[in-house]
Amino acid sequence: MSLRPSLAVLDVGFVKHPDLPSRRVIACRDATGRRVVPFRYGDPRSFAEHGTRTMLLAAGDGHGSGLVSPSPRARVVLVKVGQGQRVPRQAIVRAFRWLVARGGAYGIRVVLCPFGDDPETRGHRSEVPSLVRALDERGIVVVAAAGWDPAGACVSPASSPHAIGVGGWDVEAERPAHGPRVGLIGGFLKPDLLAPSVPLVVPSLDGRTREKAGGTSFAASLVAGAALALVAEDPRLDRGGVLARLAAAARKIPGQPPALDLRAVFRFGIPVRRAD
Repeated sequence: MSLRPSLAVLDVGFVKHPDLPSRRVIACRDATGRRVVPFRYGDPRSFAEHGTRTMLLAAGDGHGSGLVSPSPRARVVLVKVGQGQRVPRQAIVRAFRWLVARGGAYGIRVVLCPFGDDPETRGHRSEVPSLVRALDERGIVVVAAAGWDPAGACVSPASSPHAIGVGGWDVEAERPAHGPRVGLIGGFLKPDLLAPSVPLVVPSLDGRTREKAGGTSFAASLVAGAALALVAEDPRLDRGGVLARLAAAARKIPGQPPALDLRAVFRFGIPVRRAD
């Protein structure tokens, strides 16, 4: 019997939160050391605000905050890949290698990457693109934020033709948010989609109130949650099928990738309405 599809969230750390109960966190792995090792959900040493936001926007059930994600019943695997604001390449590589080897055992079908790889230098090519391709070949959809680079480039893994790269949409100004340049990379328009990024209402870390925040990481989180909802409804979908479904629900923006609004994000398999 096949496993119910699950979501892997890669980030710098996570806070145990009422919107993501322990029963839905099926594994926690730390890839920041020389080996990928388990950690406990709620361990204070894994504390980080950013990862908490991303996991809840993708898979929170709104129990404490009232803010329901696109996949509020998803099984979740948390993978720590950094500290503070730093996500080193070797941690990404260790995490991706672990997902290639073990992702199937946990039913992982979508991987959320709200960060980018380090720039490549002469003689130091990155293993990240080949690992993204390996995940894609296994039917695992990689969703990556495209807007982290200060120079405005869409970088790996969002730039990969084997990943869904997500840029930001300003929901108040009704225009693309400040972020990566749109252009052809290897013959593919990147990023692939725009999604709501600023301003967004997000759960507070204690789960009792709401706050406003924003960023392309959060846009990618919403898309990852929607992607998992699509795969849960139709397990035959691969990256291309997921992207086609999402793009069909998005608005066409001249000179830009298709832009999803919140209504479109929550259209796919969501059993309840988002409370905001």
